[in-house]
Amino acid sequence: MRADTLLHQLRQRLAASEWLPGQRMPSIRKLTASTGATYHEVVSSYGRLVSEGLLTAVPGRGYFVAGTIRPPARDEAPGHMAGDALFKLLQGGPHYTKLGCGWLPPAWRDTELLAKAVRRTARLEQSSLADYGDIQGYLPMRKQLCVHLRRMTQIDVGPQQLISTLGATQALDLVARLLIAPGDHVFVDEPCNGNLVKLIELAGGHVVGIRRLQDGPDLEDMQRHLAQHKVKAFFCNSTFHNPTGSNVSPHNAFGVLRLAIEHGFYVVEDDVYGDFSPGVRQTFAGLDNLQQVIYIGSFSKCLSASLRVGYIACPAALVEPLMRLKLLTCVAVPAFCERFVNTILTDGTYARHMSDLQQRLIRQQVQTQRTLTDRGWRFDITPHGGMFLWVHHPDIANLHPFLRQLEQHDVLLMPGESFAITRNYVRYTRINCTHFSDAMAVHFEV
Repeated sequence: MRADTLLHQLRQRLAASEWLPGQRMPSIRKLTASTGATYHEVVSSYGRLVSEGLLTAVPGRGYFVAGTIRPPARDEAPGHMAGDALFKLLQGGPHYTKLGCGWLPPAWRDTELLAKAVRRTARLEQSSLADYGDIQGYLPMRKQLCVHLRRMTQIDVGPQQLISTLGATQALDLVARLLIAPGDHVFVDEPCNGNLVKLIELAGGHVVGIRRLQDGPDLEDMQRHLAQHKVKAFFCNSTFHNPTGSNVSPHNAFGVLRLAIEHGFYVVEDDVYGDFSPGVRQTFAGLDNLQQVIYIGSFSKCLSASLRVGYIACPAALVEPLMRLKLLTCVAVPAFCERFVNTILTDGTYARHMSDLQQRLIRQQVQTQRTLTDRGWRFDITPHGGMFLWVHHPDIANLHPFLRQLEQHDVLLMPGESFAITRNYVRYTRINCTHFSDAMAVHFEV
């Protein structure tokens, strides 16, 4: 008998009140004889039932039924979360094709390459498996990040201006907590990352959407709002914007920085998709060199969603207050994770991995755009690489019925409203081209 079979049987017998609360369970020897299970299988099953709170172990006396037998928890989302599109994408089972998500599919990740780097890091950095990390971040990793940023973005920054974070989400949260006071007006790209809007609102900020164009934020839209409000910060993507896939041009970046200096607000540059771009990319921080810009990056998108290592590069005056906030909220990023990132940056593993990924993304974008265009779908912005497409169909005024139909085929997308602030995006949705396939194309026939 397999241990999981015995465990299932014992759960059922407990649920049927074969043994009552407080009653002693059969000894290991008796249960072995009556079920045909091995000694190890019985011990393992009893141990699991203790961990689930169904049994208690009394040294020298055996196992007893817990005071209250609760029915097994059902694997369901809380009622208030079940209808949330992002929650569905994050928590949906493996049978779903998560076409609207913001991450790479498992097949696109070189897990063997990562596993080798993990083993190498564990062998060389064993103490990091038990230690707290450095509050500012592992210094050798911060030094390697400086080299990486200088090569890929021309940002000239020293390690003393870098802080590691638990992914980009924590970086955005720390910056929002530091900069925003209740009632402050804050610019974001529109359409935009819906979670970012919630983070800003959590800090008390009033969110104002700035229309995103092919070459970056709409400067005329910014100027109109600046004539009406004092603005504290502008949170935006520079490379492969989420969800449109557009990149900021040098002319546009210069225009945004000119307005930031003139009106005294920070540009918070969320560049988490930047490393998907081959060659040197345009950034706000590369032009400004961290005077009016706070730069945020992450390794979660390109390596593993489980690897929560991000970072902030910022003006020197903001380092200490951001570190104090980090100390209050998480103390440090796990030391092993930071040393792992340092390993792959130092030995060239990361550069090789990203080079392959960049070329694959370009090919997949071209193929997905061609397939959707042939079926009548349109893009206001045409990305040249990256993961995202912001799509609509001229014959569909409201995509909600279409999205519900796709979900019946186990395909998940997010409605355009998930990316909106004040504009109407009911006709739109975001497609992650890395999850698109020839088999998927049949669902987009209109």
